[in-house]
This record gives sequence, C-alpha cells and structure tokens, in this order.
Amino acid sequence: MIRSSLKPNIKVSLGSNPRAARIPSSTKRSNQSSGFAKTRGSAAGRRAVPADSSLARTGKPGVSSSTSRHPKSRKSKTGRSSRLFSGFRGTLSVIISARNEEDTLFQVMEQASLLRPAEIIVVLNGCKDRSFRRARLCKEAIVVHCPESAGHDVGRAIGAKLSRGDILVFLDGDMVIPAPLLASFPAAIERGIDVALNDIDPLLPAFSLWDDVTRCKLFLNLILERTDLGTGSMTAVPHALSRRAVEVIGCQHLMIPPKAQAVAIMEKLRVEKVSTVDVIKQNRPRKANTGEGNAMARLISGDHAEALHEVLERGGSSLSDSSNAAEHRRQTASWRNGL
Repeated sequence: MIRSSLKPNIKVSLGSNPRAARIPSSTKRSNQSSGFAKTRGSAAGRRAVPADSSLARTGKPGVSSSTSRHPKSRKSKTGRSSRLFSGFRGTLSVIISARNEEDTLFQVMEQASLLRPAEIIVVLNGCKDRSFRRARLCKEAIVVHCPESAGHDVGRAIGAKLSRGDILVFLDGDMVIPAPLLASFPAAIERGIDVALNDIDPLLPAFSLWDDVTRCKLFLNLILERTDLGTGSMTAVPHALSRRAVEVIGCQHLMIPPKAQAVAIMEKLRVEKVSTVDVIKQNRPRKANTGEGNAMARLISGDHAEALHEVLERGGSSLSDSSNAAEHRRQTASWRNGL
C-alpha cells in the first residue's frame, strides 16, 4: 500500500546557533510541491526523506558547508576528560531519534560526543516536551525538529539523508549508553563490516517466553540463511552502517529497518553482530509498547512482513526449495537449543 507523503513543519538548527533555520509548512502538500517522494511503509505515519540534504550543513536550503566541527574537550561528571577516544580513521555521524525524551536526551548526546563525531544529528519526531531546548544545549548538534510526528523510524532515514560521515551510528534518545560500549560499533565498521548489529541474544529468556517481535527477527534471518545472526536486527539500537551500506540499501529503506536489513544481506553486504548492549532494561514503557498485541508490536511485525515480501520478490529465500526445508528446521532447532 502506498502511503501519502506530507511535508512536516521542520526546524533545523546548528546547536545553540541563534540563526536556526525554520521551514514552515502550514498545510499538507502533494509530492510535487513538497520535495518528498511516495514510499511504502507499515505505519500510516511514515513519510519519505527530504531531498535537500544541504539543510544539515548550514541550516539554509541550497547552501552547504565544507567544515565539520568536533566536540570540545570538557570534564564529565566523573571527572574524566571527554576526549576518551582518539577518533576513527573515517568521519563519524551519530544520528539520534527522539520523541519526548527531555529527561535523557542530553545525556545520550553527551555520551555520543565522547566518540568525537564529525556531526551529531538529532531528529526530534513529534516532541511536545522540552526536548528541543535540551538538544540545543549541545553546541555540536544539528537539530531537526518535526513538531508533528513523521512516523516511527523515519528519523533514522532523515538523519542518514542529511549525514556526511563515512560511518553512521544510530541511537534512540531514551537510552543512555556509555561511550565505551558505543565505540565497538563504529570500530566494527572500520574493520570492514557494513552493518554492525547489537547482539541481544544473550539477554533473551527461553524461546517459549519470546514475544512475537523477537520471533519475527529470528525468522527473517532464518529465511535469509543467516542463522548466525540469531535475533540480531536493525530494529534495535545501537547499530552502525558504513557509507557504502547506506548507498546500497537506500535511505528510504531505513524507515523500515527489517527491510533494510534484508536488502543488505541480499546485496551481499557484511552484516554481523558485534557487541551486546542491554537495551531491553532501558526500553521505556509507553502506552504504545506495553501489553499483548500493542501498537508497536503490530508495527514491527508489519515491518517484517514487508521485509519478507521484499525477499520473496527478489527470490532471496531458499525456503521455497522443499529440499532445504528439513535443513532449515534442523538449524533452527540447533540454534534454539543453544540458548
């Protein structure tokens, strides 16, 4: 099903720069007038990515800047210098998606800045609290403010479209992850991996206690013949992408993470689990993600359905070959028994 594209009312600012650009939009517009392209998505609120990535450079449409800024050295609350890392060979872009995360957003940005990225892009997706003010406290941040929600995971696609880095790290504004744990993801990209995933398998209970979303993740990897990935998924943060991966997958697919992962595997990109970060405990309970059959679970399950459709359209699954069915069942049983 094709979703209609709306141009959200967006404000883009460079940290505490008082000359923050503001791009108003008081009415819904067509694709031709808005610069947005139609796209498929499981969520009705999903929208396509703005075509003008120059907004990320200067905050002004059509104007780009060749300069990149690095966080200034400062003392953290623990008294240690924020320059914990000497930096990576490639330039690093950190993309943070947030919705009403005023309590944690600045701490997330602080940890991200310790990695010394070339840019921190914060996409505020329908925030009604003080997240915008909190985001602007970080001088290095590029803040994209969508007062109305653009749809779940659309912030990742917007951030990727605006980014310039060789390595992209994706975070959520409600999960404060220490910089040393984050560093393993861009480090994996520098070792030649294209998609670096969070390994949450060690955190999971027995298979019989899994929810539908977790089983969807395993099933998708199974039909892609990547049982080694277990439940590793681009749905979970943190994860990192190489610039090559972004170009091969396409920014538009990043708003449907399972589909993006399927495309990456079918295009023979290097997709690996690299480190375990416990984001299960940090996942803030909300009305949309609690209770059996909640809205978030339905959305993510729908995302996996779109991913499966993409796999079948491309003929990327060997499950259609009955001669492989027994082997797939054996591999699944072996993987489950190893938990």
